[in-house]
Amino acid sequence: MISTPQEQIINPRFVRLDASTICQLKCPSCPTATGATGKKLGVGYLKFEDFKKFIRHNPQVAHIELSNWGEVFLNKDLKKILAYAYRHNVCLYIANGTNLNYLPDDVAEALVKYKLRRMMCSIDGASQETYVQYRIKGNFDQVVENIKKINRWKAKYKSPYPQLKWQLVAFGHNEHEIYKAKEMAHSLGMSFFLKLSWADLYGLPDFSPVKNRELVGKETGLGVASRKDYLSKYGNDYVEHTCCWDLWIAPQINYDGRMLGCPINYWGDYGNVLEGGLSKIVNGEKMRYARGMLTGKREAKEGIPCTTCTVYQRIKKEQTWVTDQDVRNTYHSGRRYIMFENKILGEEGTKRLADFISGGRRIFWQARTAIKQRRFDLRRLTEIFSPEDPRALPNQGYPLSIPLSSEEEKWKPYFLFHGLTKGVEDLSCHVSVLVPGHSPHPPHAHKEEEILMMLSGEADLLLPLYNGPEGQGRIRLKPGEFVFYPSGYLHTLQTASESPANYLMFRWHARNSEPDTHGQLAFGKHKIYDSLSTNEGKQGFHTATLFEGPTKWLSRLQCHSSVLSPGASYAAHTDPYDVAIIVLEGEVETLKRRFGPHSVIFHPAGKRHGFSNPGKIAAKYVVFEFQN
Repeated sequence: MISTPQEQIINPRFVRLDASTICQLKCPSCPTATGATGKKLGVGYLKFEDFKKFIRHNPQVAHIELSNWGEVFLNKDLKKILAYAYRHNVCLYIANGTNLNYLPDDVAEALVKYKLRRMMCSIDGASQETYVQYRIKGNFDQVVENIKKINRWKAKYKSPYPQLKWQLVAFGHNEHEIYKAKEMAHSLGMSFFLKLSWADLYGLPDFSPVKNRELVGKETGLGVASRKDYLSKYGNDYVEHTCCWDLWIAPQINYDGRMLGCPINYWGDYGNVLEGGLSKIVNGEKMRYARGMLTGKREAKEGIPCTTCTVYQRIKKEQTWVTDQDVRNTYHSGRRYIMFENKILGEEGTKRLADFISGGRRIFWQARTAIKQRRFDLRRLTEIFSPEDPRALPNQGYPLSIPLSSEEEKWKPYFLFHGLTKGVEDLSCHVSVLVPGHSPHPPHAHKEEEILMMLSGEADLLLPLYNGPEGQGRIRLKPGEFVFYPSGYLHTLQTASESPANYLMFRWHARNSEPDTHGQLAFGKHKIYDSLSTNEGKQGFHTATLFEGPTKWLSRLQCHSSVLSPGASYAAHTDPYDVAIIVLEGEVETLKRRFGPHSVIFHPAGKRHGFSNPGKIAAKYVVFEFQN
């Protein structure tokens, strides 16, 4: 049975509150343009007085997304809403999208002055001729001018907010302008996102189908050009299934207070939060029943909006229910934290203060425990009151027993550690189990670098940008093999063996300035046992280098395999860099403990450690050095 979210009281800090269901454009695939949403939700906008009431009555809410069915900037009260939210330490977003055809000067200033966090601009072309084919009645040049207007205010206030993103929906008529749009986005200080068309979601005609499917598949990084192809390849809806999670983590509310649950639903509601209260509605019987349907615990029922939703029907057909993994570990800061971010210390200063407070709490509880247990020795007190960052990774080993249990989930990660070191700002390690035929996520790219090592089973790495000796877009990874993913490299994997794949991953980034890109390590696949064979049968301690070189975040990443014969050892010492070790065969002793195959051992820079082989066979292991 799938591990489903446990029923508990939901008290969301993040909500979606639609500022408007009015739109001046007539986009062919949009239910707002066809009038479908207006018939059910009404045509109107969020009133300032209703917004004030919602903020006053729900002090736990600290983050609000304002965009969904209509155009945010047609809301006549928007400037007052922005100012009131700022005064009451609530973060606002227009991240679902705006067409940005209309933007008064005073509202443009308010976006910056009151620190709107993020805004996504829906711009489906790089010229008026192309843009207006879908964004009917739109003015491309006016949109670009409005973006420049925001940037001028950002420069005046010396503010990074709002962070701007250019979203282009891929159609047959605009695919030739994808590269031009990306260049324009970059010149305007915007990130860029290429999105698949959503026409089939609402049963509308497929407007301007993609012609160059290879181009769109490559540029999205997904290897597909339509949502139908995505479902076939990955076994999940393109984006829509994640909207179901919002019933737990970010419930959608209409401008008049009606609780819709998710941003797709416009045909039914769960009650009115302005009348019944947010907590009462979110935790009411009707919404709890809907969450039960989405987890597969309850049957579809008339009167529940999910029942007639095409996304729910596909989830039910494919049995891809919402799991605990989907909706847990979602954290949003509270209003006090936002106050420090916006008005006192700034984003970085607030983060440092939070870390300091966290460290103080750790010291208090450790000292309290020591006093209770009457442990006053000098060494213990020195450890407690050490100025070392509480997130600093310890000098520690992590035994593993492979294969891991998936606990009947399709993908289950087991986190070993996550923290920082002297040279690396953020370093984590986890081991995952992935059932046959499944992928943990679509191909994605991120700023962090990664090492992925296969421990048991086999998987195909799905790499949209790869074209190498093993083929195009897909390579097989077997036990004893690993890959290095540079920052920004598109990737995912899919289990190819009949048994689940068990793999280990290191992931990191650093705060240092980026080094010269010349000579940085590229994506690469490496076979550990090929290097081990060179030292097979030798006595003592021997190593063989697999690779080394600079990366975006490290001055040098070095990897070598080692063989330590029975009874052999090397003296305790410290290294000026972080060292991670994975035992492949045999047994080693370090940190006064023995570790067998698949164990992970981490020695932070400056921490003393030695190594010996207490076993009867040669110990074989691989070492990664994170040098900075």
